Amino acid sequence: MHFSKHTLLTSLLLLFIGFYSCDRIEQPIPKKIGGLNWDLFPNGDSSNYNWPTWNPNTNVQQNVLLEDYTGHTCNNCPAAALVAKGLEDANPGRVFIASIHAGTASAFQAPELPEFPTDFRTEEGNTYVEEIPGFFSNPIGTINRQSNGLGNTLWYLSTTWVNETNSTLTNTPKAGLQVQINHYPQTRGLFVHTESEFLSNLNEEHAIVIYLIRQTVVAPQKMGNSTVDEEYHHHNVLSGTVNGAWGTSLGSSLNSGDKIYNDFAMELPDNNTDSTYNADNLSLISYIYNKNTYEVIQVVETEL
Repeated sequence: MHFSKHTLLTSLLLLFIGFYSCDRIEQPIPKKIGGLNWDLFPNGDSSNYNWPTWNPNTNVQQNVLLEDYTGHTCNNCPAAALVAKGLEDANPGRVFIASIHAGTASAFQAPELPEFPTDFRTEEGNTYVEEIPGFFSNPIGTINRQSNGLGNTLWYLSTTWVNETNSTLTNTPKAGLQVQINHYPQTRGLFVHTESEFLSNLNEEHAIVIYLIRQTVVAPQKMGNSTVDEEYHHHNVLSGTVNGAWGTSLGSSLNSGDKIYNDFAMELPDNNTDSTYNADNLSLISYIYNKNTYEVIQVVETEL
């Protein structure tokens, strides 16, 4: 039988595609969402990048994200911060605090020179106050953004944080979450890799958000007796996000056993300009949440 040159090339191409497709079926490539800026990787050669390997997540318990909405001129806020820190200390590796300097019209957050020069506000914090219904006033917080708070909102007075947190820690988790990072000080590049594993069937859209946290920032704070502590230690300050206020969608039809892999890269703020951005003072708080109800279903913290 005589084959034309065109027919022969087409046959070879189909054969190659067949072999490639079989390899993809036998060794499926995990789904990855998000872009990576390879200018942040030294020499920019992605072929030399150290991609993570993932072991089974055997430590799956329900963790808690306590978002403490605070302000440096709020004299009742330090007492609430002590409640939050007490819960974190009592539940290491289970309770994670994000101190979010946001409120109505920045009433307690705006810099006031010369006494309160630091601007802790973030675009993300302002977004949450404006878009999550029911914000009342500082100090106030969320406990995994569950809707058992003040007036059946997501917002909890600090007097209820202990009971709600302890109750939430006993819940059966709907997801597991693992995070791995690579940090390159010479480019200030931070590469973040996440594995979201679903432990039950979920039919509403969920997403992942990654907070950039400064673990300690020393700056003035108005205290309960209306004095000012010039060297107050602000704890776990929300200082931005890796992937935006509302994060990256994981889908809306999620089955038990599903695993979704995400990859992100960001340039960290210059620690030569602001030493609070030194790597030893930074961590990430990563969480999965329901986009319809805002409820956080799993959270972990990763130190740089």
